[in-house]
Amino acid sequence: MRFLDDLEREIERIAYAAEPVPARRRWWRRSTALLVLLPLCVGTVAVAATTGIIFGEPVKNPPGTRQDPKVGVGVNDGPGKLFDVRAADPEGGPEWGVRLVKTSRGLGCLQTARVVDGKLGVLGRDGAFDNDGKFHELGAEVLETTFCQQSDSNGNVFIAVTAIGLPASADGSACRARSRKGANACPRGSLRDVFSGLLGPEAAAITYREGGKLIRQEVKGPEGAYLVVRATNPNRTNVGWWSPSLSPNWVESIEFRDGSSCRPAKRKRINGVRSCPLKGYVAPKVDVATRAEIETPLRVVVGTKREKPRYPGITRKDLDRLPWQRRITFSFRARRAADAKAFYAYRAELSGRGPRCGYSMGGPVARDIKAGTVITETLWVNHRCRGKLTISVGYEQPRTPSQMPFQPVGRPNAKVGTATVQLPDGP
Repeated sequence: MRFLDDLEREIERIAYAAEPVPARRRWWRRSTALLVLLPLCVGTVAVAATTGIIFGEPVKNPPGTRQDPKVGVGVNDGPGKLFDVRAADPEGGPEWGVRLVKTSRGLGCLQTARVVDGKLGVLGRDGAFDNDGKFHELGAEVLETTFCQQSDSNGNVFIAVTAIGLPASADGSACRARSRKGANACPRGSLRDVFSGLLGPEAAAITYREGGKLIRQEVKGPEGAYLVVRATNPNRTNVGWWSPSLSPNWVESIEFRDGSSCRPAKRKRINGVRSCPLKGYVAPKVDVATRAEIETPLRVVVGTKREKPRYPGITRKDLDRLPWQRRITFSFRARRAADAKAFYAYRAELSGRGPRCGYSMGGPVARDIKAGTVITETLWVNHRCRGKLTISVGYEQPRTPSQMPFQPVGRPNAKVGTATVQLPDGP
């Protein structure tokens, strides 16, 4: 889903330009081995029993993070499972590991970081934790929505995450990967390419090419966990990004337990991507909602005054630099309950007059909803845009997995309704 209005562009620009980068989700963190020989006061710090690495404060969710068991991916349902799969870091030190965390809404989320004494965490370097050189444990409660996926009917999670140019601290927000100089820039040579995922119960191994050689890695557990970590090419400019999918397409092949194998490069492109089948995936049974069951009127209210919406991590000074926005709210009564498996989703299309005033945007209503509840959502449109705005709402009941959770696949299963409004002329 793309948000192409001026506000989204400006927020992204500000996020990269801010000095220093505000505290955000600490995805991953990693570092070299840190053998500390300084005298320490007993009881003030924890020291790993076998490595001598000092433990610092644990990783926390960013301030203001809303954790709700019935919203978004939900909250962690237990401590998670740290897989017996490790990847050495190019500089040495603690290895990388992967943990699967199941959530209250039935999703599975991957956490990828360093491992010390059987604990997943990050190291204080590359801007993480003020470069204190300590190991900071990453708890199962610190979830990153973009690394989560819906589970199938048997509870299996299929997910493949490619991250290019992560700070070697394993904290994606610690330093600016896209900056080669200036404040908070990641040190040259301190970026990693990390490939992690779960291939399901039928997977046996992956084969990939590295340094001109073919390397075979057996997957771990019935979940089919794999992990590869490389040093980012120092000449690469397109860094500091991640890409979630269902199956890795960068590997040479995937082997399955029945003796078959799949080479992504030989597969037919679907939506521009070559990928292998999800062997072992069990599709959910769906009680498909009909249009007659779900259709209901939409009520749209178009704001008249100019506003500056607030967003987490965006300061008042940053807001002053953003263009004025118009608040638009739409509401409808949910005739059918919704959860993580069946959810409402909307799409708004603006046929506007003026520069950058023709675009579409959309998203899910990612929360548990009881039948009969009135749902109200808010959109923001550049105040200078004029023209026709069409809002449509559907009820999504995915029977096949998508790249990201709560991502509508194809046309809605049943139309809730459509409404069109005219944005007023004026200052």
